[in-house]
Amino acid sequence: MKAQRIDGQTPGGKRTRLADVLPLSTPFSVQIFPVYGCNLACAYCIHSVPTEQRGFVAGKVMLDYALYRKCIDGLMEFPHPLKMLRFAGTGEPLLHPRIADMVAYAAERRVADTVDIVTNGLALTEELSRALIAANLGRIRISIQGLDDEAYAHTRRRGVFQDLVEKIRFFYEHRRETKIYVKIIDCALKEGEEKRFLEIFGDISDFIAVEHLIPAVSQIDYDSLGGAANVTQNGAAVGHAAVCPQPFYMMQLNPDGMIVPCCSMETPYILGDLAKESMRDIWRGKKTEAFRRAQLELHKEQYPICAKCQQYQYAMFEEDVLDEYAAELLVRGVIA
Repeated sequence: MKAQRIDGQTPGGKRTRLADVLPLSTPFSVQIFPVYGCNLACAYCIHSVPTEQRGFVAGKVMLDYALYRKCIDGLMEFPHPLKMLRFAGTGEPLLHPRIADMVAYAAERRVADTVDIVTNGLALTEELSRALIAANLGRIRISIQGLDDEAYAHTRRRGVFQDLVEKIRFFYEHRRETKIYVKIIDCALKEGEEKRFLEIFGDISDFIAVEHLIPAVSQIDYDSLGGAANVTQNGAAVGHAAVCPQPFYMMQLNPDGMIVPCCSMETPYILGDLAKESMRDIWRGKKTEAFRRAQLELHKEQYPICAKCQQYQYAMFEEDVLDEYAAELLVRGVIA
């Protein structure tokens, strides 16, 4: 197997101990959520939940390209490049008709150390693959939903598996500097299939891992899917941290131009409107300051989505835990 197995690790490598460097003058990462829509409806994802039962996610389906450019131009105002610009969110990024242009615009301006896409891979035509590689995409993370056509039936797509394998093979053979990370959630593997997963994808990816099902969507009964393990997505023990670290190191641009403090499946709070403010002003703004302060003071019940959220606890690493430093951080200040 050519791929490096990275179960239990973050794809970005070693993490910085967050408490040591707060407050940040530049976010570590910005997530671009370009499309509120998906070509799959996986049983553990919010896209398997009827729209009227989802709560508020975004007020628009597709991110305007001009607004995206304003985001990237705004990121150049920060004193340092991001560690990562990531195209992900509650939808499939490759469905955006200008996704390759978006990657190229960010890469040309060097706003981040790496530009990543998280995708199910089904929309990877040869033309799009070539365009993303030419745009200097840093890493493509491809989520596999099963190892045969029958496994993909629960996603409301049939007859797609072998075609997907060939799409990934094409990307791998033409990838140049772009890295490919192929992953699968444990509940998508039948008993004894892990070896086959590694055999199929181990020689057409640079990194590979089995991740763990986490209870990311409150409307889904995860027990019916075999139950979420009491470990994080990457396999570490769940620490049950009270303070959500995400608003201290990241923010997300939603398709409607709203900037939100985390990558929750439901929008917990709007920090600012990119059409009216700059990325840097939102990062340093009063709404952001108040939101972070509420997290450190353990008053997140002020925000109904935060009050019920468990998702961040399943996406954390030990370097992210802020609970024991909350009082010190309040004295130090929550914006740089």
